[in-house]
Amino acid sequence: MEPAIEDHRLAQGAFSRVLSGVRDDQLAMPTPCTQWKVGDLVDHVVAGNRRIGGLDQSPLPDSVEAIRRDHELAARSAQSTFEAPDGMTRTFELPFGTIPGSVFIGLRTTDVLVHAWDLAAATGQPTDIEPDLSERMLAVARERVQPAFRGEGRPFGEEQPCDPDRPAADRLAAFLGRRVS
Repeated sequence: MEPAIEDHRLAQGAFSRVLSGVRDDQLAMPTPCTQWKVGDLVDHVVAGNRRIGGLDQSPLPDSVEAIRRDHELAARSAQSTFEAPDGMTRTFELPFGTIPGSVFIGLRTTDVLVHAWDLAAATGQPTDIEPDLSERMLAVARERVQPAFRGEGRPFGEEQPCDPDRPAADRLAAFLGRRVS
């Protein structure tokens, strides 16, 4: 299996594991992504997976148990889309342009992984998520996230301080603008 496809699978699995620790009463809690509550963040990840897999964009159900089922279906669909023979060469229309699957999968992997961290931090779960994958995605982010991508109205906040001895997922989150405590 191509490394990017395996990394995407790992990120989806990490999100799923963290989501399994979320309770219904936590859906309205704030997250490190200050514009989103827990339910909004989960909806963002599920909706992104649905778009990739060509699934409908129906609203998420109200219970975490049903949301978990929706996430699993959408994550499998996104994974299957990237694993398809044309998954790395087909193009995807995004708000900022058209990109090939070989680029989109890396963006999506980082997005899902960092949102797993957001979800864990918001719900009091451990944030040491997929250490090897987090190290790889941090290295990629350091290469690709330019100053023009940071700030108000942009995809990433300013890099936040983080002790270099912290887990890789914490360092990745801080690099992408999250406050790590």
